[in-house]
Amino acid sequence: MRITNQMITGNSLRNMQKSMSAVNKTTQQMTTGKKISQASEDPVIAIRALKLRTTVNQLQQYKEKNIPDATSWFDISTTSLDNITKRIEDITTYCVQGSTDSFNSDDRNAIIDSLKQLQEMLYEEGNSTYAGRYIFSGYKTDRSLTFIDTEDVSKYSYDITQSFDPTAMDTKNVVLDGVDYTQVDAYIDGSVTYEIPNPEQVYRLNLAYENITDTNNDGENVLTLTATNTAGGDIDLTLAVTVMTEADVDNYYNVGPDDIHLIEETGELIFGENVYNTLKTAETIDVTYAKTSFLAGDLRPEHYFDCTQYTVQTDGSVKEVDYDRPEEGQAIYYEVNFNQSIQVNTEGNQVISEEMSNNINDLIYALTDLTEAEEAKVRLEKMLEDVQYFSSEEAVDQINRMIKDVEAEIAVKKENMQKTFSNNITNFQNYMSVVSAMQSDIGSRMSKLEMIGTRVDEQFAAFKELKSKNEDTETDSAIIEFNQAELVYESALAATSNIMKTTLLDYL
Repeated sequence: MRITNQMITGNSLRNMQKSMSAVNKTTQQMTTGKKISQASEDPVIAIRALKLRTTVNQLQQYKEKNIPDATSWFDISTTSLDNITKRIEDITTYCVQGSTDSFNSDDRNAIIDSLKQLQEMLYEEGNSTYAGRYIFSGYKTDRSLTFIDTEDVSKYSYDITQSFDPTAMDTKNVVLDGVDYTQVDAYIDGSVTYEIPNPEQVYRLNLAYENITDTNNDGENVLTLTATNTAGGDIDLTLAVTVMTEADVDNYYNVGPDDIHLIEETGELIFGENVYNTLKTAETIDVTYAKTSFLAGDLRPEHYFDCTQYTVQTDGSVKEVDYDRPEEGQAIYYEVNFNQSIQVNTEGNQVISEEMSNNINDLIYALTDLTEAEEAKVRLEKMLEDVQYFSSEEAVDQINRMIKDVEAEIAVKKENMQKTFSNNITNFQNYMSVVSAMQSDIGSRMSKLEMIGTRVDEQFAAFKELKSKNEDTETDSAIIEFNQAELVYESALAATSNIMKTTLLDYL
């Protein structure tokens, strides 16, 4: 093969270009710290880099955002549950004291105020937030568990369907025709017939709210009570209910054996004995009713029941929204590692139940009833010192008769108070057990999250190192390769310059 000067020159220039490319490549590696700057330089490194970068970014999201966010959610939930436990313990202490009637008359009003405050504090804990989200509200993290002071509660009304197990029915001791000291003059002059107080036991189902109605804001009668037995099919009936307003207060608990009274004021369903015997064989009892007025601190029905919400808009129109409580609950999960998620929330309806509020109200009512009876006795005794009455033998006899009857009423109501407080010891101990179980569950999830966090830290460090090894240039190696490329390039320059000095013309 004939070699010409032009061939030598061309080869020398091409080889020198390669040397220059090597110098440029090593220069870029040293200045950028990366092995390649374009995917075409090394497709294998480029593809691996994309995969490793994606993995590192995901792990960084888990490490720096998802796991800390879940940890904070757990911390706030734990703090709220601790506070709820303390409030329940305080109420349980009152129950123990009340069961032995260790309260004196002067303390009872203070105890009533304390129970109301404890109830309010329990609900305030249910409105705990994290990063602007309500932590006990299930999926509705933008909505508090109870109505709050800062919103216009008057614009809301609901049709509520509440389902019960028949075991939710209980008994209540009441006094029919209780002594009314304000009617003394009417009793004396005979315009009103005096009735002897009559202790009675009634069957009751306590709804979740007080001050309810049978008709909604549209005037529609929504009140229904349905008992079903899906297993045996022997019960499937809708029962007629008599609505008792405050005007019927004297007949609240005066119920016939086949009757049902709905007391709007207290939210109680009172059953006659025959109705009770029928209902206790049912599998479920469904009650639909309306509540058209709420107060700050009342539970939001959509967190607890199947219901329809009516909201008055600024233009006067009414927005209607149906809510169904999912049987599976409303668990919120955070992804904290590849193919690993953890539930971060605890639902408030599991911790602060509507039954808890009813139990506290029962304690308050029992104390109030006893306090009012004791106050009636004090008022009657003072009347005996009043010249208007002690100068009349008939008046004195009537008042003494009423004092004797009110003392019997006090004995009944004191026994009822003790029984109510005694029964609620178990109730609130059960609530405490539920909260403790929730705390244990959160503790288990926190432990699991800590283990996952440790694993994510290890994975993040490992994949970050792999990413660095795949993409980054080792400084020592880069310097050596640069020096070698520079030496080759300088040698190529020298060799090429010597070859290209002489041509064929120099020999002619």
